[in-house]
This record gives sequence, C-alpha cells and structure tokens, in this order.
Amino acid sequence: MNTQQIETFKGLVKSNDISDLGFLKKSSSTKFFEDATHFTKAVLKDLIIDSEKYLETEYLDTSILEHMTIYVSSDLKLESQDKIKITHILFLLNKDNNSEDQILSKQSLNLISKNIDKSFKFNLTNSNGIYSAFKDLVRKEDCDQMSHMNVQYYFGKHADAIKCLFNKINSFSAKKIKYKILNERCIFSREVHLNSVLEIVFKVKSIEDNELLLLSKVYSIDNENVSAYFETSISLVVNKQIEEIISHLFSSSCSTFLNELDFSNLRPLTDNRPPQNYSRNSFISCKSAVNTWDLDHEAMGSSQFKIGCISDAATQLFTYCGADFNWRNEYDIGSAALDYSVRYFKDAPLGMAVTMHTNFTKIGNKSLKFIHHMVDDSTGDVIMDIEVVAVLFDLKKRKSMVVPEDFRAKASKLLIDN
Repeated sequence: MNTQQIETFKGLVKSNDISDLGFLKKSSSTKFFEDATHFTKAVLKDLIIDSEKYLETEYLDTSILEHMTIYVSSDLKLESQDKIKITHILFLLNKDNNSEDQILSKQSLNLISKNIDKSFKFNLTNSNGIYSAFKDLVRKEDCDQMSHMNVQYYFGKHADAIKCLFNKINSFSAKKIKYKILNERCIFSREVHLNSVLEIVFKVKSIEDNELLLLSKVYSIDNENVSAYFETSISLVVNKQIEEIISHLFSSSCSTFLNELDFSNLRPLTDNRPPQNYSRNSFISCKSAVNTWDLDHEAMGSSQFKIGCISDAATQLFTYCGADFNWRNEYDIGSAALDYSVRYFKDAPLGMAVTMHTNFTKIGNKSLKFIHHMVDDSTGDVIMDIEVVAVLFDLKKRKSMVVPEDFRAKASKLLIDN
C-alpha cells in the first residue's frame, strides 16, 4: 500500500510542557499529536474524514529543557480504500554536535474516509537554499476581535521559528551561537483564521559584517498562499565555521509545502524614517510592563510582547480619532495592518514599565502611516520603534475605505511634523 512521510509539527518546548522531573508532560505530548493530526487533516483537505480511531500511544522519559526544538514526523499508510493509518513520532532535536534526535513519544491512529485515491500525494517540494523552521496552527488565543490571527502572533511565531533555526545551527556547532534580532520588516499579504495551519520558511539573503539577513515567508498550507513576508536583520559573531554551518544547512535538500520558492526582496520603504526619539506632540497610546509570561529565550521581553503593546496602542490611537468599537460595530468597519518596520534598540527586562508614544507620519486618501516609540519609563530610553502602514477596512465589501473626514481632522493633530 502507498506510504507517505511528512513533518506535521515543529516548534519549541515551553515551560509548562516540562514536568517537575524535567521530562515532557504526557499531556503536552498528547496535545502535540492532536495538533499533528489536525495538520495532517488540513493537508488531506480533499478527503472527507468521517472519523478517527486511536490505537496506542507510547511515552518515553527523556530530559528536556525550555526552548528546545521538538517536531513530529508522521508516516501515512493507505491500508484500504477507506482507511489511512498514521504513525506520529515526536522527536527532540539534538543539542550536541553529531548526536541523533531523540524520540519522545509515539502515537498511531486510523483515519476513516471514503474512496481514497490509492496514489494520494501531498504538495511537497524538495528544494535547497531554504530551511523549513516551524509548523503550527492558529489557535483561538491567537485571534483578535475580527477572528484574524493578531499581528503579535505573527511576530511571536516568527521569533520561535528563528530560535528553531538557531537550535538547528547550534546542533552542528561545538560552541553555541548567540544572536540578537536588530530589525524586522513584515509585509502582510493574506489573513489567516482560527485552525489554519502554517509553515515558516527561511532563505539567507546575506551574511557579512557579523550580520545575518534572512528572508522568510509565513505560508498558510490549507489556503495555499503566503500570509506574510519577513526580512530580518540578526546580529551574531560570524567566523568561517559559522559560515560553513549555515551554508551547509541551506544547501541541503529540504521538504516544504511552500509553493512560492522565489524569495524576492521586499518592496523598498518610502519616505524618510522619523528619528529614534519620539515627538513632543506624541499621543500616549499604551502603558504596560514586562511580566514573566512575556519573556523570550533570553529572559527578556519578547517581540510578541512588544508587538502586543503595539496592537493595543493602535486600538487606543484609532479610538482617539473616532474609530472606537461602537463606531466600528455600527458600520462594520475593521482595520488592517499592511506593513510593519521594527527597529530594536534595547532589551526590556522583567519588571520594566513601558509607555508607547505614537504619532501619524502620513495620512493618505485610504492609507495611514504612524509610528510607535516604546520608552522605558524609568530612564526615558527608547526600547524600540515601529512604523506601520494600515487601512480602515469595510468588512462587508472586504476592501479598504476612504479615511473619514472626522478621523482625518483628529489624526492631523498628531502628525509628527507638528
């Protein structure tokens, strides 16, 4: 019978996945297998799955640490015209040079369908020059009030994918490589919704002067389109060994569901970038603080936390300009971010209180451009700034709308040139 093998999950171990004894919790293994099964069903979207029957699950006690990479490899075997047997194997990526990935647990189940084509295949491509770093799905807690995956989770999942990439790079290196994200640019293309399955794929644009420049795509497998494009500048100490490891990794053959293997440069930024310091006429759009659940693998405020503050700040900004939730609900209006350009200047450690200072930089017929500065309340230092291009969105017509005059008048008072 026909057999196929695919990777159906790849991500990071979180702190709540680890038991008191330092092993992966059985409940977490089960959840990863549930996600892998959902992923598999999304890939088999042309089949109508009537039911699923679990056969057995095996758990192995293996020591793990937070932020290590785990992934599920799934074997699919067509056993009859109406039954596919799936064997999920959950692996822990090796953290030591030349060691093998360890098996954490196994699960087998049957999917019952009807009249399955004996030659069932997936839209997988084998290519070099890329690395598939992350596979996951959009969860309920990832979605905003418009049922879209919120922008902070694009950045959060992308940060996890970068960590997975460096975990892989470090698996070839005797000395662990430290890195820091300097700048991120994200252009949004298509919305993704609850339960969409995602893959994040990287390509190296350049590596020189201790800086790695990555192009990446957030690909919606079930919708078969790219949801977002990233360009990320990463600081690290580059030597000959590091260059060889990265070159080897990206020259090796890699399987991906991505159907756009051309990684073009992102469109150029327009207009001059506002200064790093915030304007005196800025609008205070958000106040927050770094909590334990906001920390990344370096125990600093994560990019997801920072972009989450920006999402809140944008809501406050639009409310100030008259586009509050009552107005949006009455006229069925939403908003959509099209382009984010982020510069990270300093870390935000646990307990830091921050304030977002916001100004518009351009008000077009339909588009709006504004900038947020995240400021350390104790020192006044700018932690990061981010320039955003956005539109107001008619949810019924599914298209952008002309900026209302009342909104324009209030927004004009916050133009940074003032």
